[in-house]
Amino acid sequence: MSGLVHGSLFDNPREPEEILAEAIEKHNPSHSFVGFSGGNDSLAVTHWMMSNVPGCVAFHANTGIGIEASRQFVRDTCKRERWPLVEIKAKEDCGQNYDEIVLAHGFPGPAMHGRMYQRLKERCVEKLVRDHKKHRLDRILIATGIYHEESIIRMGYGDRVINRKGAQVWINPLYWWPKDRIRKYVDDAGIARNSVSQTLGYSGECLCGAFAHPGEKALVRIVEPETADRLEDLERRVRAAGHDWGWEDRGPNVRKPTRLDALDMPFCRGCNKTFFDEAAQ
Repeated sequence: MSGLVHGSLFDNPREPEEILAEAIEKHNPSHSFVGFSGGNDSLAVTHWMMSNVPGCVAFHANTGIGIEASRQFVRDTCKRERWPLVEIKAKEDCGQNYDEIVLAHGFPGPAMHGRMYQRLKERCVEKLVRDHKKHRLDRILIATGIYHEESIIRMGYGDRVINRKGAQVWINPLYWWPKDRIRKYVDDAGIARNSVSQTLGYSGECLCGAFAHPGEKALVRIVEPETADRLEDLERRVRAAGHDWGWEDRGPNVRKPTRLDALDMPFCRGCNKTFFDEAAQ
C-alpha cells in the first residue's frame, strides 16, 4: 500500500461532529477540502462539511473523461450555494490525457483500474496538496462520502473513519449514517440533486471504463449523447491503434482485486464496490 496509515477504529457508531473533532485534534490540518463528484452522497457530505467546517473548500477531480453535465452540476451548485470550489483537471493541470493513455495501451478493464485512478484522480489530489501545503508538517484534510452500508467493510475499511496518507488526512464524516438518513439530510437541506445521478444511479464524473459493462454506453447516451459519441469515436481510434477491445470490454488482463486496491482509492468507491462484488463471484 502506498503509504496509507490506518486511522481511527471504533466499535460503536459516532456522529460526524465527533469524527471531525478527532481528525482536527490528531492532525491539526492547515486546510480542509471535501470531494464533490456530483453524486448524491458527495452532495450530502459537501453540504455537511460546508455547514460545519469554517474555510472548507469543495474539490472536484476532473478526469477528462466523464459526463460534462455532472461537472457543470458541481460548478453550478457551488456557485448557487456560495461554496468555494477547486477543480483540478487531469489533462490540463496534471498532463494526464485519457485519450492518449488508451490509444497507447487500450481501454483499461479491471486490471488497470488502479493505474487509471493514479493518473486521473490521484495526480489531481497530489496537486491539490502541493498547491496548499506550505510547511513540512502541514496536513491537508479531505472528506469523502463513504458510508458503512456500502459494504466498505469488505474492502478493508472496517469502521476506520480517519486515514492518513502522508500529508493527506482522509475522513468519512457521514460513515455511520444509514442511506435513508443521508437522503433525508439532502431533502431537508433543500438542495437540488444531480439529474444525471438520478437517472443513472451514479454521477458519471469518471468514465475511464475500467468497470464499464455491456449496455452502459447506451445509458450514457440517454443523459449526454455527445459523450457517448466521443466514446464510440475513441473506440474506433483505439481499435485502429491495434487494441482489439472496446470501452465496455474487459481487456486482455484480468485480475482479482485486493483490499489494498480499495483502501488506496477513496475517490473511486463505486468502482471499488464493483471490484469486490466481482471477486466474490
